[in-house]
Amino acid sequence: MSATAPVVQQVTFPSLDRDAAGRNIALRAFLILPPSARPAGGYPAVIAMHGCGGVYSLRKGHEDELAERMRIRARLYLDEGFAVLFPDSFRPRSTREVCTVRVGEPTVTSARRRLDALGALEYLAHRGDIAVNRIALVGWSHGGSATLYAINVKDPEVAAFRSLPGAPFFRAAVAFYPGCRAPLKARDRWDPGVPTRIHIGELDDWTPAQPCTDLGKAMAARGADFDVTVYPGSHHAFDAPTGKVVHRDDVPNGVHPGQGVTVGPNPGSRRAANIRVRAFLRDRLAS
Repeated sequence: MSATAPVVQQVTFPSLDRDAAGRNIALRAFLILPPSARPAGGYPAVIAMHGCGGVYSLRKGHEDELAERMRIRARLYLDEGFAVLFPDSFRPRSTREVCTVRVGEPTVTSARRRLDALGALEYLAHRGDIAVNRIALVGWSHGGSATLYAINVKDPEVAAFRSLPGAPFFRAAVAFYPGCRAPLKARDRWDPGVPTRIHIGELDDWTPAQPCTDLGKAMAARGADFDVTVYPGSHHAFDAPTGKVVHRDDVPNGVHPGQGVTVGPNPGSRRAANIRVRAFLRDRLAS
């Protein structure tokens, strides 16, 4: 970000998840407020759920800073006047990344992270500078899957949270290339409580597009405000603001387990998705 860019603040708050001793897990997060004056009622906000690689920079000497890819993505929302909160789900659980963890091995699951998203929502709702009824949830990959878990109003813990007196809830949700098999398999036990948009690449061989397309059809049959956009010629992480398309041999899961996955940006698809997401959130977070 430039020298005049908004300041990245470090904040802490409890997850709704608990450790083995029954204590709420303390989450650390990065909060960025827009440079514009706070509007009456507070800033609309986006809770941004990171992917399997975590939220921190990989640059030597900057390992405790917000990753540049996250900073660049934040601009999309800051330019709309939204505050952005990036919770870290991994370090508080002594985990660096989960991209290289095989299915079935102990890990921080995307389902568990729904409780981090709810904790982040509760934290923002109690800040005087945030508009409590204008908070959206956005996630990428592992965080996209966590987003789909967090908006499931049929989930007992999500339902219990919503039933609390005066409890806030997300105004809208966006999931970039999430895993859609779990909500699709859940059928009537998965119900998105808010307008939801999924953006995924046609060539995604990590979290394939077809289950998300099928989920979109199932939601359309229910009349839900739910839409899936598939981007032709695009791989996992097609909206990445930097880098190039590469094959990751270190990822053990995906469509072809043990054969790695292909990830990287498609500039045209990234621009198209960003336009759609900005328009969607601008509409849903309007006062």
